[in-house]
Amino acid sequence: MKRGILRVAAVTLAASLFVGTWFSAGRDATIKASAAEETTAFENSIEIASQVHVVARPQVVRQAVQVPLKITDQSRKGDFSVVLDDQDKSFAVAWSAVKLSFSADTPFTRLYIKAEKTFECTVTLPDGTVKECGKTGFIHEVTELGQAVTSFDMDLPKDMRLCDVYAFTDGQFPSWVQLWEPPCEKADLLVMPTHADDEYLWFGGTLPYYAGELGYQVQVVYLTNHYNNTRRCHEQLNSLWTVGVRHYPVIGDFIDLLETRDSMGAAYSIFGGRDKVRAFQVEILRRFSPKVIVAQDANGEYGHCAHKINVATMREALKLTNDPTAYPESAEKYGTCQVQKCYLHLWKENQVTVDWGNMPLKRFNDATALDMAKEGFQCNITQLDYVLRVHDYGPYDCRQFGLVYTNVGNDTEGVNDFFENVI
Repeated sequence: MKRGILRVAAVTLAASLFVGTWFSAGRDATIKASAAEETTAFENSIEIASQVHVVARPQVVRQAVQVPLKITDQSRKGDFSVVLDDQDKSFAVAWSAVKLSFSADTPFTRLYIKAEKTFECTVTLPDGTVKECGKTGFIHEVTELGQAVTSFDMDLPKDMRLCDVYAFTDGQFPSWVQLWEPPCEKADLLVMPTHADDEYLWFGGTLPYYAGELGYQVQVVYLTNHYNNTRRCHEQLNSLWTVGVRHYPVIGDFIDLLETRDSMGAAYSIFGGRDKVRAFQVEILRRFSPKVIVAQDANGEYGHCAHKINVATMREALKLTNDPTAYPESAEKYGTCQVQKCYLHLWKENQVTVDWGNMPLKRFNDATALDMAKEGFQCNITQLDYVLRVHDYGPYDCRQFGLVYTNVGNDTEGVNDFFENVI
């Protein structure tokens, strides 16, 4: 009896959804169908009802809640309270190995840890489970605990610089939590700034458009690092996250010093010589095998020698990446590759003008690519005292590029897309 009632209800629902498919002339009318046909109609109706239910009640994504932490320095080897102050610019140094205890009034399942440089530490949960943190090489890292807890111990090795620790429940993280993916396996687009903030000043909306809006596999590789100004390292990550980059950047071993600004000889000396920089560039190109490269002005934008070195050695590397006898170590590790196109900022030949200011991005609530480039630059707080800004006009116009290298033919005038003709 119950099956018969359900069958009638289901068929009735199908009738309401598809007018004319079924029609009842009266209470004595019967549906002239075989038992198999009735079963099919019943199952289809249930599927339709399920679909209508989903449409009527869309899934609601649960939001993660930040849980306030309290801290105790069990070893009494310093004041670590600053790791709960939510400030990138403050950190605590473990001058010797330190065990810290954290607790909360509400259970949590994830930790978000920020450090001043690459780190490794361990987290021990109340049941004895040990989580190893920092293995990714990210200085902003999320650790899944695998269970709900209200306390944990953190063991810091000597010299670790801990910046911030946050705790969260399950659910979707707030947008400011950086869930970094590893660097690309293979890149659609390789963006090669020399310093943090160069990616906005000279490349304009490249990152928000190709990474944030289109979701291409975009890898950012910086020639120099800012380990002598670690606050700038946080700004670097914050800005990339803001414009939609999700693959963690690669940061070169070449230290950024004032001496690299005005003297090519001094810069090469500090970087360990031209061959060392060129070997780095060849390895980067082979590792990511990019379809397209975007790099800086060959004249260093405003004459900066580190900018010039970055572009010069990259252009030399373009000619070597497909030769297994050139820098054979990276050829053996990553294989050889052939880049399809390379653009330089302000290059005078085969020019393209990418009008970032007229490119509204749905991913960013219709802010333009230029708007987002400016927002990304603003994250570099330590650089805002300098006169340089993101401009789509003037001598450093971030819209102007030239195709300096191609294996797929020249661009069509007026198309202005880095990926035109790319295979």
